[in-house]
Amino acid sequence: MVPPSPYFVSTDAAGTTVEFTFPNSSSNAPRFGLGYWSIRGLGAPLTMMLCAAQQPFTLFLYDILENGDGWTSPYFSAKSTYIKDYKAPLWNLPFCADRTEGRVICQTNAVFAHVARACGFMGDDDTTMSQCEEFLSELYDLRNIMTTFAYGGPVGDEDEKLAKNSLAEATKHFKKLEAWLEIQATSLRDRENAKVQKVDVVHLVNGKMSAPDFHLWEMLDQYQGFCDFYKLDNLFEELPRLKAFKDGFAALPENQFYLKSWLHTELPYNNCMARFGSLPGPKSYEHGKSASLATWRKKGTIAMSPHTSLN
Repeated sequence: MVPPSPYFVSTDAAGTTVEFTFPNSSSNAPRFGLGYWSIRGLGAPLTMMLCAAQQPFTLFLYDILENGDGWTSPYFSAKSTYIKDYKAPLWNLPFCADRTEGRVICQTNAVFAHVARACGFMGDDDTTMSQCEEFLSELYDLRNIMTTFAYGGPVGDEDEKLAKNSLAEATKHFKKLEAWLEIQATSLRDRENAKVQKVDVVHLVNGKMSAPDFHLWEMLDQYQGFCDFYKLDNLFEELPRLKAFKDGFAALPENQFYLKSWLHTELPYNNCMARFGSLPGPKSYEHGKSASLATWRKKGTIAMSPHTSLN
């Protein structure tokens, strides 16, 4: 069976489809179609990266909806059709439909790497490419601690204790990243012959924007919200390099379009069955009570560009 042509330009299963255009965008369908749940999650750093690169793309957001006492999604029934039509048995969220190459890329870090190469955000040589790969893997380990906690059970009396334990595990990873940023700062000072007294590092690899920057920023933002929600210790008290990274990376001109958009400000960190971050705020979604608050669902087709309204 030949895959549909044109290649994955629309799907009725997505509650929201966002068409991103940037200056000098062509009138043709953009190269990439990115699919994820209608939350921030893994979709946020991928979306942020494509926006920073001003790479036109289509974003398909799939809603989770209440179904009796449980949950459902149009994605569940559509997935089997996608697998058959596009000959992609590994299909999962996130996915990237590359319309130029006529293929679908699945699995998180494979999607990160594929999109990043097109954006010029996957290193300049073998060394920096390997560093990007290392950090993407490290950050996925860090994310897994959050998802284990968030989707590990309903809200309960032990949440604060479990949250504290999860933060302790995450801090092991944060300390490794803090140490790396300190090494980068020292190298930069050495290159400047110690003329620079204070150096804030806003990129993980070679002083340039790369794929893991976006995933690290999103995880720092979520863990900061996590600490505030559960009234835990200040995330950055012993992580000044990571605090400088978060503030500095958010301030970069390339990131303003995404960070000021509803995709960042109105989507929850996690899906509605999560015990943490299932509503913006972060707050917690309550089955049977919170559906009216899920204003991000079923927005239809939206056009977004730096030259139009961000909402």
